[in-house]
Amino acid sequence: MKKNTIHLSSAIIILSVFFSSCSVGIKNRDSVTLGTFNIAWLGDGENDREKRSETDYERIAEIIKDMNADVIGLQEIENEKALRKVMKYLESYQCFVGNTARGQNVALLYKNDIEIKNIEEYMPVAIQKGRNRPGLIAHCKKGNFDWTMMVVHLKSTSRYDSTDELRQQSRETRRLQAAIMTKWVDSVAQTQEKDIIIVGDFNDFPLRKKDPTLTALLDNQNIDFLTKERKSCKDEKLYAIDHIVVSKSAKKRFLTGSDGMINFYASEKKEIAQKISDHCPVVSTFEIISPDND
Repeated sequence: MKKNTIHLSSAIIILSVFFSSCSVGIKNRDSVTLGTFNIAWLGDGENDREKRSETDYERIAEIIKDMNADVIGLQEIENEKALRKVMKYLESYQCFVGNTARGQNVALLYKNDIEIKNIEEYMPVAIQKGRNRPGLIAHCKKGNFDWTMMVVHLKSTSRYDSTDELRQQSRETRRLQAAIMTKWVDSVAQTQEKDIIIVGDFNDFPLRKKDPTLTALLDNQNIDFLTKERKSCKDEKLYAIDHIVVSKSAKKRFLTGSDGMINFYASEKKEIAQKISDHCPVVSTFEIISPDND
């Protein structure tokens, strides 16, 4: 594959971050890189909505290798069999795939040296059971950094919402999901764990002015969107909808300038890129040397 390019949040540090902070191709044992990737309609090969060849699965694996992330939240995974079609090209990764969202489950992909425990689906985010996707929660640790992580895929406002009423309903569902997530953040913060991270497809962006749906998260003083100003890899006039959100405590470990996007749309032909996904993965890196603060 052609080498992927990365769009970084600050042009001043593009060169240094390309080779270090974003961990693309370089492994830093003093840090941990987290990411999110919506692999659109990743199917198991049986009656798939998005037909893919073996080459396509291998290309998806190459993009994940380019992320060089230790823990990745995934979206739109049909089942574990589907994810295994990609994982056979990946060494040293393990996975957990949800099973309650019909063909678009969320999943967790993580390196063998990451300590992961207490993985479970968080059903309150699935407001309409069978139609919305639950969150996926795990407690993770590398080095001196341990954190509680949620992977999400919030309700979209899509072409299937063909009327104003349906579009309003989808926005209201997303608002309710954001409110549930912020209550979850507050509940975790009341425990001993102060490092909280949410990754996933939010199907909206925090800087939206008209009909905003992520207000509850933005108003929570305990968390920040690291990806607030990230632009879409498919159209730089639009904001991205895949995000990494961190608690103020976790943000202290964030390596400034390490937030990156693997923009394979800039390096692959359109027909090839579309078979990978209609989303580009996003990554951020955190140091793990400082003493644990909780």
